[in-house]
Amino acid sequence: MYSWEQRKLGALAEIVRGASPRPISDPKWFDNDSSVGWLRIADVTAQDGRIRYLEQKISELGQEKTRVIKTPHLLLSIAATVGKPVINYVPTGVHDGFLIFLNPKFNILYAFWWLEMFREKWNKYGQPGSQVNLNSDLVKNQVINIPNEKEQEKISSFLESLDKIITLHQQEPFLCGNSVIDGVKLC
Repeated sequence: MYSWEQRKLGALAEIVRGASPRPISDPKWFDNDSSVGWLRIADVTAQDGRIRYLEQKISELGQEKTRVIKTPHLLLSIAATVGKPVINYVPTGVHDGFLIFLNPKFNILYAFWWLEMFREKWNKYGQPGSQVNLNSDLVKNQVINIPNEKEQEKISSFLESLDKIITLHQQEPFLCGNSVIDGVKLC
């Protein structure tokens, strides 16, 4: 068993807010032929935080007004669906409703699952009757329990496998048979 540390998220990554071109409704910010997608909360909920496709594309001009990330990064929604962790797997323009964890000193899948577990607790920062919005200081100061890298990889791998099993069980009437994942018979 390895020892775990309690560390502030802000000590484990540079946490920055996305940026949005204004006014967002101006069509000059978007281009269907662009290779960079524009992340919206609808994409996050439809893909359960694993962004593999973005329908809306941001133009080169729009890219100058946002934060573009071209490799997988951990993100966190801070408005609308508050506290939902996200990992992008496609080039992404990140608007100001998200925080980006740059240069992380953690396994991003481990942090994704930790943030998913912590998600409901972000609601304590909202005022009664108002929409919760997180700011970067609240997130930076949040303490996370973190083991060493090897343990993070084991935990995230286990949780990813478990998530796949749950997803397949939710589709069970359609997939039953001799389905096996990671040595576990599904039905």
